[in-house]
Amino acid sequence: MTALRIAVLLNGLASPNTPQIRSSFETAVSSASSTIPGSLAPTIDFYDPITAQIHPDPTKYDLIVLSGGTVDPMGSDPWVLKLQKYLQATVEEYPKQKIVGICWGHQTISILFGGVVANMDGPEIGVTTITLTAEGEKIFPFAKGGKLRIHEFHRRDVKSPGKGFVALAKGSQSFVNESNTIMTFQGHPELNEELAKTLLAHTPSYMGLDDAKGEEFLKRMEQDHDGIKIWERILQWIKE
Repeated sequence: MTALRIAVLLNGLASPNTPQIRSSFETAVSSASSTIPGSLAPTIDFYDPITAQIHPDPTKYDLIVLSGGTVDPMGSDPWVLKLQKYLQATVEEYPKQKIVGICWGHQTISILFGGVVANMDGPEIGVTTITLTAEGEKIFPFAKGGKLRIHEFHRRDVKSPGKGFVALAKGSQSFVNESNTIMTFQGHPELNEELAKTLLAHTPSYMGLDDAKGEEFLKRMEQDHDGIKIWERILQWIKE
């Protein structure tokens, strides 16, 4: 058995939080892998699509992950357009390539396939319970009562999904494409309490956060969540 190879595109500008963000992916994926009998810890490479604008070679990875970010995914920033072009080419030229979109990545993939993303009335932050669809319950059989608990950290959401995508959860929280090669989550299965609180302390102004809400979100960040179980399922899904 060989170790899975994973590429993560970090879609947020480099900051003092970047090492902690990278570590959150490494820890979550490694922890998930350790629960799978006979599994080797995946190797993870990180890419900077913003400044360096370097994208992973699909032939070298079993999974490509698009992380969260803060720039408007409906905008026309040159690096965003370049990333969309890369994704389009990857999907067309490597149709079996597994791709996971997280938060901003979830939104960007929806846009690429004709979906629409817009601002919400207010931010959604902290561990949130999402309700799975019938298809979602098949994908995540471990979910108790058809529900998943996942860290959220966003102010925008998908108003209409991309063409060819099936909802895994209500409220545009998760999708999989009909080819079963692209899976997306509005939430962050890689997030942990420590990193979530760090990010909250540096919340960008566009989130519209006030002190009262901040206290509420802090309490929600301390709750149990299914991030590791979700990653375990993703690692299994890669091989399907």
